[in-house]
Amino acid sequence: MEKDKKEKLKLAITLAFIIITFVVAITIMLKYSQEGETNMPFNLSEIIVVSSAEGVTKEENPDNYKWNLDIMQYNDIYLHIAKNENYDKNAYIESISLENFSFTTPSVGNTRIYMPSSTEGGLFSYDDSYLIQRTLTYEGADSSNTKTLKISSQGGNVLFRAANTKVGEYVSNDDAEIAHNGTLITKTNATLDDLKYSISFDVVIDTNIATYRGRVSLELPVGDILTDGTSQLDEKDCSSIVFKRETV
Repeated sequence: MEKDKKEKLKLAITLAFIIITFVVAITIMLKYSQEGETNMPFNLSEIIVVSSAEGVTKEENPDNYKWNLDIMQYNDIYLHIAKNENYDKNAYIESISLENFSFTTPSVGNTRIYMPSSTEGGLFSYDDSYLIQRTLTYEGADSSNTKTLKISSQGGNVLFRAANTKVGEYVSNDDAEIAHNGTLITKTNATLDDLKYSISFDVVIDTNIATYRGRVSLELPVGDILTDGTSQLDEKDCSSIVFKRETV
């Protein structure tokens, strides 16, 4: 009888241990699902979005108008990757990639995403050769260079442009000069609500320690560009973006 009691007690202790272990494991999994990595070697520390517009001169102008422009609304998106000074291992960036782009469709226009131009002149070109088809990768290097898609191995910025290339056109001889910013959109029939859309993409931080992935979502354009011309969002709290370690 005493032996049976001991066996039952052992069984109860074993079952209790299994249950506690299971509960702890589930708790850790749920916490990781919600919070992700809490001590990465590099973090996404800041997101800056600059929204505006510009007019691009059409190649054909048979009637010789003074202004014969396609109007583009653009959003330049800067992601700052910063070194975690509390991380105690020797870490460096091997690459930063932006992947799995998705976006809703604005009521007016056609949204496309561009990498920086490698040519002299402006930072971006609407040439199809600079379209981001699936992935944009900045390689780790000694120093950052946006035009050559390099980021310092110890942190820096990655940049791309989300552009609405078909907002409208402006054909006129009236204005002595025009401002190449968001106020140009007022010369079309488009409203601010017509231009709004959302964009989402993965940020993949590949280091010599491990690879981490998080998803960023943004509402574009930011601010009232039709009134202000150019608007900016500067988000320094990126804690809501959950990064998780990639499995090999």
